[in-house]
Amino acid sequence: MKAKYDFSKGERGKFYNAKAVFQYPQLSRKDIGPKMRLHNKTAIVTGAGRGIGKSVALRFAEEGAKVVVDDVNDANGAETIAAITDAGGEAMFVNADVSSAADTERLIAETVDTYGTVDILVNNAICSTADVLDNNWEANLAVALRGTSHCSNAVIPVMQQNGSGSIINIASVNGLIGLQAIHAYSAAKGGVIALTRSMAVAHGKDNIRINCICPGTIQTEVWEPMLERNPQILDEITPWYPLGRIGQPVDIANAALFLASDEASFATGAVFVIDGGLTAGNHQFPI
Repeated sequence: MKAKYDFSKGERGKFYNAKAVFQYPQLSRKDIGPKMRLHNKTAIVTGAGRGIGKSVALRFAEEGAKVVVDDVNDANGAETIAAITDAGGEAMFVNADVSSAADTERLIAETVDTYGTVDILVNNAICSTADVLDNNWEANLAVALRGTSHCSNAVIPVMQQNGSGSIINIASVNGLIGLQAIHAYSAAKGGVIALTRSMAVAHGKDNIRINCICPGTIQTEVWEPMLERNPQILDEITPWYPLGRIGQPVDIANAALFLASDEASFATGAVFVIDGGLTAGNHQFPI
């Protein structure tokens, strides 16, 4: 089913069809080759079965990376793997729960066993939308915050041995400003921002760059429960964005690609706010 309109064109005031095909990168065999920015790099993306994580995995594969897709949903993980391999890319799936330190150690070990190393880690996994909306503190902290710490701690020794590495943590604008009453999620994402900066300072000497991205509203499957309750919610949110649209997964994937690449060699401990201008200020405030 096609969307009624394309958010990327900046149109206002029209409802985006919740069942539309999201704007994931469309890979083809001719796109993957030695001139790509992540050629010969190995990247792990957690929560890569759908949403932002899936888009990051596809974008990295498009730029030549060998991608390890981590997700707790086997079917979603398989779909991401198929999209990569059908286009001639290289990927493997690992079902690892990032809230478990043992699982994250296994994730890193299986990656090293298969590809020899890990160059890039994207900590993207998050708990269910229901846990976010219900302010389930344990679920939010276990996956978003402790999961980020577990994965990073497990991969850093490998990157230290390499002499370099890039860790990209997916936080949120909720960690920067007060928005909805989803306190546990906001607190966990705020913790991810602080953890990013702390770890970046600790591991700069190892040439391991650690940055985070704070997305604004991104149209992904996680919005489906909220759309069922209020089909107009995305219409209602859109006017708060100065660019006149909400984001697509590929908007965040492109930012992650930059941070993963050598083009970001002087970026560490940074907070990249990719939010269509949401946190810059209220452009509708009457003067």
